[in-house]
Formats: sequence, C-alpha cells, structure tokens
Amino acid sequence: MPSIREQAIETMRRDHEHLLQLIDRIQSMCDQRDRLDNCNDCHASQRGICSGNIEQTIRAFVETTLKHNVIELMFMEGIVPAAHRIAHNQAHMAIAEQLKEIRVVFAKDGNGIHAIEGIERVRETLFAHFQEHDRQLEDYLGAAVAGA
Repeated sequence: MPSIREQAIETMRRDHEHLLQLIDRIQSMCDQRDRLDNCNDCHASQRGICSGNIEQTIRAFVETTLKHNVIELMFMEGIVPAAHRIAHNQAHMAIAEQLKEIRVVFAKDGNGIHAIEGIERVRETLFAHFQEHDRQLEDYLGAAVAGA
C-alpha cells in the first residue's frame, strides 16, 4: 500500500495533468484565433456561446489552481525547508496574479482570444513551476518516504 507521501506525489501529478487538460480545453474553444484578433470580429451568436464557455472554464481553472496550491502547501508542512516553501508559495502567487489579470481584462473587454493568449502564458509559467518547484517538492516527499 502506498504511503501518504507517495499518494501526495501521485495527487500532485494528477492535478498537474488536470490543469494542463483545462488549458487545452480553453485553447480549443476558439477556432478563429488564427484569423481574428478580437472576438468582436466574430459572429454575435458564436461570440456569446464562446464567451460563456471561456469564462466558465477559466473560472474552473482558477478554482482548481487555487485548490491545488493549498494541497501542495499542506504536503510541504514539516517536510520541506522554509526557503523552498517560501519560494514555492511566491511562485503560486505569481500564477494567481496572472490568472487574476486574465479575468479582470476579460471582464472588461470580453475578448476570449486575449484570454486564451493569457492562458497560454500561464501554461508556460506552470511548466516552469513544475520544473523549478514541484520537482523539488517531489524529491523532498520521496526522500521522506525513503527515510521512513
């Protein structure tokens, strides 16, 4: 039976995969991005459908990201050195700020194309976060398992 820390690593990996799937879903919501720069250039009936779908999926992505961040912070408790916990949390806050900016701009202009472009930048930030912080977190959790 896997240990709690092994389960934590598996949970993190599943969450990461789910986050990336949500990004893929958001990106797939507009098939006009190669032709248009702004949703206002799209047919009104399509724009309404897309806008609602993009907004809901971005909201789901934000909520999933925030829950994931809390879970990772719980996994770090008592295992990970303070310097890593602080840097890891700051990275989470940077991602949250990017998401907040996307939602604020989208609420103002309703341009799903720009929101999708913002989500693409979040993907890049997430990949960097996975490499810089989550890989180390997995190492700390794995070392704790090996030392148990």
